Amino acid sequence: MELWVEIILMITVPGILFLVIAGLFIDWLDRKVYARGQNRKGPPFLQPLYDIVKLTAKESIIPEGVSKFWMTVLPIMYIATAITGSLMIPIVVTSQAGFVTGFASFNFDVFFIILILLSYGLTLYFLGYVTQNPFAQIGTTRSLLQLLCFDIPFGFSLLVPVLIVGIGNTDPNAEFSLGYISKNLYKIVGEQPLSFLYIIGIVIAALISILVMMAELEKLPFDSPVAHTELADGWLVEYGGWRYALIHLAEKINAFFLGGLIVTLFLGGPYMGFELQFGNAVNGLLYFIFFMVKLILVTAFMSFLRTIISRIRIDQTVRLAWKFILPLAIVALMLTLVLKLLLGGV
Repeated sequence: MELWVEIILMITVPGILFLVIAGLFIDWLDRKVYARGQNRKGPPFLQPLYDIVKLTAKESIIPEGVSKFWMTVLPIMYIATAITGSLMIPIVVTSQAGFVTGFASFNFDVFFIILILLSYGLTLYFLGYVTQNPFAQIGTTRSLLQLLCFDIPFGFSLLVPVLIVGIGNTDPNAEFSLGYISKNLYKIVGEQPLSFLYIIGIVIAALISILVMMAELEKLPFDSPVAHTELADGWLVEYGGWRYALIHLAEKINAFFLGGLIVTLFLGGPYMGFELQFGNAVNGLLYFIFFMVKLILVTAFMSFLRTIISRIRIDQTVRLAWKFILPLAIVALMLTLVLKLLLGGV
């Protein structure tokens, strides 16, 4: 690929400019569905953009005795981590092997995603810790505890499609990559008479991943780290101005990243189960449309869930993660492995 083409893709679709626009759109959709679930009208379409612009125009104050360096660097690291993960989501870029891949994808990127999630959680922890505010430190401790509890079952959930596609695969072009999994998951599910049973593990893992998405984004019922009534916005309490705007934008891009990850691993990504026979430009447009429709459905489902569930305490969150979500993730993983053994895939 020519250098100038790579630069254009990095800026537009599926690049940084696209991620910003998509993140703002996902935020609007989430707030709109959430509002309609509460019988409210919800924000206008451009409200997320207005919020970012308004925040950047406000003064950013550094508390006395707090490191200006870390309060400047950490928000930049926060958004950089979200962008890095999002650039791995396969949308329209076609690889030499013939499947859609992300701009920054590579073999084994499905495992690198775990590192991205852990880095995101650790950066969030330090964002609150460096402010030396007691509300922020309580909130950031809750956030780290919540993320660590949910990242483990999420990791097991990610292994379900990896096992189905990767283990026992005789394809010489096989990869442990997001793009390869999204293209081949449902081909393998329909290969043999009993292979449709893989759907059970996929559904369980997908539902767990949506709950993890809510916890990672600190949405109801998992918003105790930023509880306004208890912690005055938690780990965000000392941030303002452009720093606050960067953090909010990072959260919106992270919503795209997590939703896109669920779409890629469990819903076939940009594919619809049949081969497109058009030119590259038309195929790319259709891949983009298929992907965005699935992402909208995942986001709307998550938003609907948070309209019907009230906030739970941090101890209830930890209990839910360890006693219910983790065992379910293990069941889904073991069921998939057993089916692989029965179907001769291992």
